[in-house]
Amino acid sequence: MMQRLFAFLTLLLLAGGYARAQLPAGADEAELKAAILFNFAMFTEWPTDTLPASAPLRLCVFQGNALLTALSGLQEKHVNGHRLVVRTLPASPGASQLAACHLLVLDAQDRERWPQLKHELANSSVLTVADDRTIGANGAMISFGIDNRRVGFDVDLVPVRMARLSLSSKLLRLARSVQ
Repeated sequence: MMQRLFAFLTLLLLAGGYARAQLPAGADEAELKAAILFNFAMFTEWPTDTLPASAPLRLCVFQGNALLTALSGLQEKHVNGHRLVVRTLPASPGASQLAACHLLVLDAQDRERWPQLKHELANSSVLTVADDRTIGANGAMISFGIDNRRVGFDVDLVPVRMARLSLSSKLLRLARSVQ
């Protein structure tokens, strides 16, 4: 099932398809969201001083995140020549633990810690992706979700640029909104 979701989303991105495409029949929401996150990583470029060639790409998530099990299924997949490593963060990570991440996945359970995380990540090249509209509206780089079985996401380019990240135009074309 996960392979079909990856293929569906990659085709959607490469073809420039409609961002709010209908979910495939029988798709598990958590697996679909994990596949979406994988594609966000595929279409993001990190600075070479942050993610050197062939270094592992670290996807970080807090214990209790609803997507943790599905995200664990991404372990050891390859993203643009980088082996994906899924890390579970402690409840109160240090700044160095956060900065060691390349992609940080947040959900509603992270609302209270988000202001502190945002502050600690201010000078880091960490792609912040929120599966929560509140966090998304408060400075996450990408906010995504599924409404009525339709996939959609919004991008805030200000923090993306501050983090020295580059998002593919293919990805940006599919966003509901780009600020």
